[in-house]
Amino acid sequence: MGAGGLRRLAGSYAVPCPRQPLTAWPALGAMSRTRLAALAALHDALILDNIAALVQERYADVVWIRLTAADADPGALLLTLLGALAQLDPAASAGIGEAAARRARQGDWGQVYGLLGAALGAVTAHPAVVVLEGAEHLDAGRPATLDLLGPVLLPALRVDLDVLLISGTEWDHRRLAPYGQVLGRRQLQLDPGTAGLVAGAPGLNLPSAALSRIVAVTAGAAGTLHAALSARAVTGCGAFDAVVASAPSGAGLLAGLGRSMLAGVGEGTRIALAGAIRLGVWHPSMGTALGRSTVRWDHPWWLDLAEGWKQLVPVWRAPLQAAGVAAALSPASLALLADHVAALGATDRALDLYLEAGEAGRAADAAISLAGELAFWGCWPAMTRLGQRLADPAPAIHRRPAERVAAQPARRWWYRMPGRRQPGQEGCSSGLSPPAVQVPSAPGRALGPASGYAGLPAPASGTGQPRAVTVHLLGELQVVLDERPVGKWVSGRGRAVFEYLVVHRHSRVRRERLMNVFWPDAAPDAARNSLNVAIHGLRQSLRAAAGDHAVVIHRDGSYLIEPALDLWVDIEVFEDLVKSARQHLTSDDLAAAQADFQAAIGLYQGELLADDPYERWAQVTREHLRLAYLDCLDQLGRLRFDSGDYSGCADVCLKLLACDNCREDTQRRLMRCRSRIGQPQLALRQYHTFVATLDAELHLPPAPATTELAARIRRREEI
Repeated sequence: MGAGGLRRLAGSYAVPCPRQPLTAWPALGAMSRTRLAALAALHDALILDNIAALVQERYADVVWIRLTAADADPGALLLTLLGALAQLDPAASAGIGEAAARRARQGDWGQVYGLLGAALGAVTAHPAVVVLEGAEHLDAGRPATLDLLGPVLLPALRVDLDVLLISGTEWDHRRLAPYGQVLGRRQLQLDPGTAGLVAGAPGLNLPSAALSRIVAVTAGAAGTLHAALSARAVTGCGAFDAVVASAPSGAGLLAGLGRSMLAGVGEGTRIALAGAIRLGVWHPSMGTALGRSTVRWDHPWWLDLAEGWKQLVPVWRAPLQAAGVAAALSPASLALLADHVAALGATDRALDLYLEAGEAGRAADAAISLAGELAFWGCWPAMTRLGQRLADPAPAIHRRPAERVAAQPARRWWYRMPGRRQPGQEGCSSGLSPPAVQVPSAPGRALGPASGYAGLPAPASGTGQPRAVTVHLLGELQVVLDERPVGKWVSGRGRAVFEYLVVHRHSRVRRERLMNVFWPDAAPDAARNSLNVAIHGLRQSLRAAAGDHAVVIHRDGSYLIEPALDLWVDIEVFEDLVKSARQHLTSDDLAAAQADFQAAIGLYQGELLADDPYERWAQVTREHLRLAYLDCLDQLGRLRFDSGDYSGCADVCLKLLACDNCREDTQRRLMRCRSRIGQPQLALRQYHTFVATLDAELHLPPAPATTELAARIRRREEI
């Protein structure tokens, strides 16, 4: 079975053809040859022209791969890499495909990537490099697909076949240790002298005022400086100098230049840009399919690729989106583009376009064709997301998860917010009421009259499913059924079963699985009896709030949450927000990223099932969510620091250190914040507290960078 509808667009593998590399970018030129390296910084710090020129100079063979969010799934990454192998040697790709798929279905990724690495080594020239652009997606899953590269893929490659990662997000400098090196924003930044030399190159003839201003507003961001200077030939000197003079920042500079250039382009160019915003790449044949083949390709937001493909330079994505370019594609045009993309074999990308166009039926047809292929290649996480994509009608390009929270009806606000209780909850009665859980032994049997809650009418019978169920699993368990909180859990094991079913609600949970999870050492009959008792207790707990509405149902030997319910679960919204924030980072929409990180942090009211800390089945998910929360704090702190919000950054650093007080990078960031808001004494106190903590807990001294920072603060130097 081939990749079918899971093929990548051919432009995903097209090698860049550099137009105008920056005349000087010392950090990149000094990058040492290493088998695994990463350039990890926001797009404003990266210049693809220079990176492409460097690798083509150093290597006889360059394999360039543009990753997408789907590649967070190791099975999807396998397909992407097999596609790259097919570009080089179709027979080699087909030869290992069947064996790789079989092992992928079993989750044997070591064998899978070993096969792939050996095949890549056999078909590339000496020396060669595999460039993975968009590597931030490899760090999005849990466990991260990125962690397969160093210990699994790299040993399978021959010694002169290197891997270069280009990430649109910043990574810790130890992220690839001990297998490779990471160059972050600090290493990639241009110092003022170099930036001035670049901007003052003879061919540009910038007036001295404009030269000084552009160096100041770009603040060493090589990508922004390169993009701005490349725009001057299009905008003209007068318009360029005017935008530079009024730009408040590097982002504002590109936004102004983008608006200036857009004023002179036609509909065909706008449509091409709108398509490239969604797909990352564009080909003239796509414009022809939409009846708009006239496009200006001389603008700096295009990067020329092999075989006529064009790539939207990532640093221009946010300015173009802010200018409303994405709206150039009407629903009818989106559907036509989806048809064209599907005909190229990229059904997965076409599905998103169908959904955005409002073509739910065609999206469902595409999903049906994809499901079998995802299973064949072991893309189990992607199969789960496939149903979620169909269930959410709002396209990602227009709507963020934070907006889904805000868009809930006003009547639900009090229980969508963590820590809020319904008035009258304390008056919950323990009297009998009809069952809330359907079980085989007593389908629909009413045990007595409903008593309800103080201030709320008792649930009515026979009125259909409850309209809404809200479940907070982060921190203390809170469950609300159609505006009626569940205040008392009769059975601890029944409550645990409910928690398990909610966490695993996208699949049916067989009776035997519950027995094995909660009563692993009991005999089958005893475990079955214990499960029945737990379900009975769960029924008693839910009945006062749900009445005779089924919440948990039994079907074909399995238990599951009633699919017809409007179920809101905080951990799902939390993960959606984290994913959305990371995507906004990738697209340089920093304000949206901050909003989503902050919303995710607000949802995290404590560890998963904090009042049931000894449930072993929840340990992996609990740790995954905890690490995601810590990453949100770290990213939000960095964004606030970079934007000059030092007080806000300090607040976030304190939250992060309350969870992990040995994070030295966070300690330094907090010290800088204290110093910059005029509190050097607090910065030094923070340093001494950290030194004592580090010695007491780890018996280690602080890093030299931390000691030096404290010394500079003590000397009242600018930091």
